[in-house]
Amino acid sequence: MTFDEALERCRFLAAKGECCTFDLEQKMRNWGVQSADIQRVIESLVAERFVDNLRFATAYVRDKTRFNHWGRVKTTLMLRQKHIDKQVINEAFNELPESDYQRAFEAERDKKLRQLRALKPFERNRKTAAYLIQKGFEPDVVFKNLNVDDEMD
Repeated sequence: MTFDEALERCRFLAAKGECCTFDLEQKMRNWGVQSADIQRVIESLVAERFVDNLRFATAYVRDKTRFNHWGRVKTTLMLRQKHIDKQVINEAFNELPESDYQRAFEAERDKKLRQLRALKPFERNRKTAAYLIQKGFEPDVVFKNLNVDDEMD
């Protein structure tokens, strides 16, 4: 694939949805684009503002928090797998309203507590905490905000 063909395909992909530079590099490698051309395509896309890792990270954080109810830990790990810089990830989380994050936490907590209503409080607490940590919420946040003594309706 030539430089121009790769550039056009990547422009189309970036226009269709948010992409990070790592995802586009992987796609171009799969298409058989030469390494020198990959770098040129990425530089062109960044210069033309088709690709912006901060914009991608902000959208990713917002969507994973609102729709998947992921915590900071899991979202950060997934962004790090896409080679997004830690500073960019922190900026993306700073743009997320704390109320959205709290709402996601409470939704997952309440859902799990309703599922475990028949268990004793200690067991319900343990299983809910494990579930919330698996969803990527920080353990200190989980244990601070987990109220199993309150009966769920």
